[in-house]
Amino acid sequence: MLKVIQIGISLFNEKGETPAEHTHNNPSSDAGPGGRRHPQSQIPLAWQFNFKFALKDDMYNQASIESLQQAGIDFSLLERDGIDPKKFAALFVVSGFVCFDNIKWLSFHGGYDFGYLTKLLSDTKLANDESEFDKVMKKWFPQTYDVKHLMKYAVKLHNSGILTPTDPSTTEILQKFEQKSGLESIADALKIKRLGAAHQAGSDSLLTGKVFFQLRERIYNGDISDDHIGKIWGLGFSGMEMPLQQPANTDNATANGNNTNGGPSTPSTASVGLASTPAAQSHNTNGMGPMTPGGGGGVFGQFNFPSNPR
Repeated sequence: MLKVIQIGISLFNEKGETPAEHTHNNPSSDAGPGGRRHPQSQIPLAWQFNFKFALKDDMYNQASIESLQQAGIDFSLLERDGIDPKKFAALFVVSGFVCFDNIKWLSFHGGYDFGYLTKLLSDTKLANDESEFDKVMKKWFPQTYDVKHLMKYAVKLHNSGILTPTDPSTTEILQKFEQKSGLESIADALKIKRLGAAHQAGSDSLLTGKVFFQLRERIYNGDISDDHIGKIWGLGFSGMEMPLQQPANTDNATANGNNTNGGPSTPSTASVGLASTPAAQSHNTNGMGPMTPGGGGGVFGQFNFPSNPR
């Protein structure tokens, strides 16, 4: 029922480099036609799209809006200068970002992220049946990884004795994550510095990507199994099933995902339902990343309806 407010997108190559880092490491790639070089400062690390949204007209969750305002989002500017979501969707469909297997999307508790994006791109109501939604979503986003899923899975393997890190600092990271499992806390544990403001979609997008690649190297030993593709925390299943037997090489045991925004963790034995997973104060600051929805993250609390229904 709700409208998207921001979408943030950061680009990484297979090594986890952003465009600016790739250019720095490969100076020849910076040369344009005729050998002209483009200043690195012109290459953004992340893109943030701010959509048209009017508090007087659009339905929203009060707690979410207050949190976004504290993060620096100016709703008067969104109402005046915001992007038309349908125009954005029309351009995004042909952008090369969607429908291709070689594009891998990274999210942090991404159930709502992919819900908003799927609704935006399909320009239709979301399916009531989650399996039907899954089919539609996977047409747009065939390859997805979710950082929360990956961290949660790693913690579960570690607690079960299947994953035994050789590096003591990795064990400490997993223990910290068990205690406090938001994106910001896991980034702190991995000593990743945020660029930009928290709860702004572009900054959250960039941070999510950096966490993913650190996670891959430090906990997954550089290789995340294809078994984790499509397991999005907050959608339909726990994704936390344990291996039937202990792998021969426990150092390569797979790891799984993270909790959101300080909310209660979702039980690993139950289906993860969209309406029940996020915390009451959550507005899903994540990770694909990337977007901060206009809704309350599935919390059926206090909503403001438009004063002038259209």
